[in-house]
Amino acid sequence: MKRTSLLVLIITSTLYGAFAQNTYTLQQCIDYALKNHRSIKIAQNDVESAIARKNEGRSGYLPQVNGQAQWDDNLILQTTVIPAGTFGPGTPEQRIQFGNQYSTIMAVQLDQTLYNHSFIEGIRALKPNEDLAKLKKTKTEEDVIYNTIAAYYNILLITENEKLLQQSEERLRKTLPIVKLQWEKGVIKKMDVDRVQVNYNNIVANQEILKTRKEVAYNNLKYNMALPLETVIAIDTNYSKEIVSLENYTDTANIKNKIELKILRQSLALNQINYKRQRANYYPTLSFYAKYGGNAFGNKAGQSFTNWTQFSAIGFKLNVPIFDGLLNSSSLKQMQLGIESLKENIAQTEEGLKLQMLNSTTELSNSVTNLSVNKETLELAKSIYNTTTLQYQKGVIAYSDLLSAEFAYKEAEANYLQSLVKYLNAKLEADKTNNNLNTYIK
Repeated sequence: MKRTSLLVLIITSTLYGAFAQNTYTLQQCIDYALKNHRSIKIAQNDVESAIARKNEGRSGYLPQVNGQAQWDDNLILQTTVIPAGTFGPGTPEQRIQFGNQYSTIMAVQLDQTLYNHSFIEGIRALKPNEDLAKLKKTKTEEDVIYNTIAAYYNILLITENEKLLQQSEERLRKTLPIVKLQWEKGVIKKMDVDRVQVNYNNIVANQEILKTRKEVAYNNLKYNMALPLETVIAIDTNYSKEIVSLENYTDTANIKNKIELKILRQSLALNQINYKRQRANYYPTLSFYAKYGGNAFGNKAGQSFTNWTQFSAIGFKLNVPIFDGLLNSSSLKQMQLGIESLKENIAQTEEGLKLQMLNSTTELSNSVTNLSVNKETLELAKSIYNTTTLQYQKGVIAYSDLLSAEFAYKEAEANYLQSLVKYLNAKLEADKTNNNLNTYIK
């Protein structure tokens, strides 16, 4: 018997663990997303790749050492033709083969760049390129935070709607027996009973619709968190109902620090460096080389590995560009136009972001006002409905008065929910445009 109880306990515990839900707060959702989202991992790989390119960029000024080994079997030796009369009048034309059938060469060469302006500009671009990758990662993190919060808020709003529908369902469920009794006594018409029943049925139907919407909303949240979609989770529906102060959303100077502008400005700096690098193709380059090796040759294969002679050399190589078919000037023109376009894009983006900030602040201000008014209206409508219900049950007022109070209560609920949606979305948008998304990271 004890073994059976123990087995039941184990099975129950296992099943509970399998179906248990993990409850996430908003902060936990954000933390998980920042740690696991694939887009952030990709952005981090880009940062590490930019760091790795530092060594690649500096390699141009490091010595280059190469070894060479070559063995040849000259199947047909080169023939040199000596014209007739070369060795005196009447001497015939002669054809002579020079060289050996087999040869081997082995050498080591060092090349050292002494001056190459393109390399210099390339080295200057290494740090800005790394900074750009880091900025893009920051932008990716902000997008992940924004999308996670938006998905979380959507579930919160659906949950609030569920609560309101549940309250309405409970009210009408209690009202139905009363109106049926009133109809049986001939106090009200059958049509009044039908109205209550229709309202009740509509609420039940809307509850089923919300279940589907909630499932979709949870899938969206899990996707933005980088959670497996089959994971069963729940969210903490307790959230701060305190209305934010608008003082943190009025500083237009924050626009200068927007990540979008930082990325554009960093891109401009890189393009300007690349322009100088392209222009450096007009400059001469100077390098030093040194080589040492040996070769062996003979008409027998074995001699090409034993009959060695040595050679060595040092020298300088100067390369002076003279004419490249206007290829470089064409590239410079295109790059210059790209730089000018990027400057215009920065100015346009700054104005656009300023407009977004002003509009989002205005929307937030309006949403705060509407939420406060509709919250107060909802409390008044609830109080009126409760009072009207008691009066109707006592037979003091007509059923039409009860319906009017019910309609006003439902309308107040809908208006409150709509204003709550507007407020949360406006706050999130204002936080984004005012560089406040980092406040969600703790």
